[in-house]
Amino acid sequence: MTVVRCTRKLLGLLAGSPMTSNMEPADDDWYADLLWLAGRKCLLMTHAVTLFSVFEPEISKASVNPIGPLAVRLIERELASEDLPPDTFGPLQASAFMMGRTSSRRVLGTMTDMRHQIAAAAHQSGGLGDIDIRSLNRSLRRIPFSAIRYERPIDRARALLDGTTGESAPLSVEPAQAPDRIEDLFARFLAERHKELSTKGIKNYEAIIEFFKHHLNGYAYESLSPFDRKRWDRAFDSGDEAAFCKLFGADKIPGEVGAFVGYFMIRKVIAPKAVIASTGRVIIDLLDWLVAEGNLRPDEIADARERAESARSDLRKAEELAGLLYEVADRSDVDVHRLEDEDYVEDYLTISRVGPGSIWFEGNTGEIGPVVVGTAISRLARPGWSVNIVLGRVRDRWQVVEVGNVYPD
Repeated sequence: MTVVRCTRKLLGLLAGSPMTSNMEPADDDWYADLLWLAGRKCLLMTHAVTLFSVFEPEISKASVNPIGPLAVRLIERELASEDLPPDTFGPLQASAFMMGRTSSRRVLGTMTDMRHQIAAAAHQSGGLGDIDIRSLNRSLRRIPFSAIRYERPIDRARALLDGTTGESAPLSVEPAQAPDRIEDLFARFLAERHKELSTKGIKNYEAIIEFFKHHLNGYAYESLSPFDRKRWDRAFDSGDEAAFCKLFGADKIPGEVGAFVGYFMIRKVIAPKAVIASTGRVIIDLLDWLVAEGNLRPDEIADARERAESARSDLRKAEELAGLLYEVADRSDVDVHRLEDEDYVEDYLTISRVGPGSIWFEGNTGEIGPVVVGTAISRLARPGWSVNIVLGRVRDRWQVVEVGNVYPD
């Protein structure tokens, strides 16, 4: 039996379906959540051990009841898209799937973060219908989550195979002959900081540098020159997903700092507040070190350093704001299933203005608010900052129901 542990929202949709009373967690458990995006029902499924996830837009009650046939089809589809065998998570039989209640806050917390990643992707694409679902699913599986010690779900899923796929090892890129390739520079930088920092401090440094490597290897190729892009394409297509940091040197780092501190760390990373808040400081230290080592000139890091300095303040405040909003949402007793459509908003919203104890958001049909949040929150909130948020209106008063990340402008 494979248990699909459903959230309350999904169980509400499937009221009356047979359920197991077994609450003991198992390695082959899956978690499932019902998402409402642009008024449409969507499904997010996550494997309990690996956090390998599948997002499917526009489902219906009939398509998930019973849940087994849809679950098998989606899981096998996404495994195939990653060139993984259909039995990666063991035999998948539709008749063996049974619904149950959730039991892991770790998995649920990660799914909440994924949900807001999906909402942001829909917003950036111009709507749910314009999302590249294949690319979105692949990106969800390449986020390093703190719940699995900053590993990526795709790597955890591959590890389950334990070398039984029969595939040859990825071809490596041209070996770096000089010690100034990005991965070598990062290793030397961390080695020096190991001698100076506390255990907690070096863990933050290691986490942030690892995130920076993920950003560079996953996104920085878009800014390469045609010649360098051909080099990268050849290496990446050979199977090396870390090709960027193996091929290129320090000159490629400053131009990526803005995207890393202003986008990747707040939209792609799920990490403790202390790590997020340390990002600007660590990147500034890295840039100064590269100058001191003679890899870059001061004028080459000036703009990047300014961006990191700005992030040093904004990221900390945004994380603090998100935490306070979460506390407000946690106290909410709004039953979203009883709300009319016009009294329910689940979206990626921009703060339009701030007043004492209240904030307002830009909505699709006008301003939403005031949302009473207290003075501690209104002091931190800034017009132009965006929030993944769920709002409910009861008796003409808007309340925070759920909240995800806060994104500085």
